[in-house]
Amino acid sequence: MGTAAAVPAAPTAAAAAAASDGTAAPPAPSVDRAKPIVSQVGGLGPAYWTWVHEPEPGQPRFFGSALVESISKTPWWLVPLLWLPLFTYCLAAAVAWRRVPPLAAAGLALLGVLGWQLLEYLIHRFIFHAELNSRLGITFHFLFHGCHHKYPLDKLRLVFPPVPAALVVGAVYGSLTATLPYGTALAVFAGMGYGYVAYDCLHYMVHHVPRGALPGPLLRDLKRRHMHHHYRDHSRGYGISSVLFDILLCTQSA
Repeated sequence: MGTAAAVPAAPTAAAAAAASDGTAAPPAPSVDRAKPIVSQVGGLGPAYWTWVHEPEPGQPRFFGSALVESISKTPWWLVPLLWLPLFTYCLAAAVAWRRVPPLAAAGLALLGVLGWQLLEYLIHRFIFHAELNSRLGITFHFLFHGCHHKYPLDKLRLVFPPVPAALVVGAVYGSLTATLPYGTALAVFAGMGYGYVAYDCLHYMVHHVPRGALPGPLLRDLKRRHMHHHYRDHSRGYGISSVLFDILLCTQSA
């Protein structure tokens, strides 16, 4: 296999100014796919925001360390395998030990699913699409979301890795148990957890299952909207497992 060439970013303001007065332009910042990418992206500066929203195929190497590279990859099936037992245990505990009536627990869990869909929307819109222009901020963005926009077909960097997922799960659990009766909190937490698992599995499906093979018009519509977010307009379509909050907040994809 041949060595990948460096991928130039969009021209910088300095380069444009140099071109206008006839002086030699400084070299445009670029990313060399033959080298680990994460250490390079911060050097792109503001040109990163154009570069990251120009999708490319492939699964480039992110880190020089083989250990860090391996733990930065997560197969989709690890998400339900790791998290479904925990969330099911919490829902069962709410009913069996905290005496939450089964129908009430089911209703609270459904409320939790809705809560997850709101959280999913807010994280995607206001954190994953925040423009942080420092070197550290750009690197943070690339690691947590930019990599998925740049390489949307990378199957192993699509779902949440266990460690950052555990931070979000822990924060949700702590917030709920601090503000609600414990049995109620457990049932809502379980529902939010089920919503999260559905989100990651659906996200994988809309990227890697052909549209015609998806069961039902709802999933096919989710795929269409999400592909619009990736390939046409990344400023719309922040909901992945549901379009509800895109509709309510007027950000739905065409």
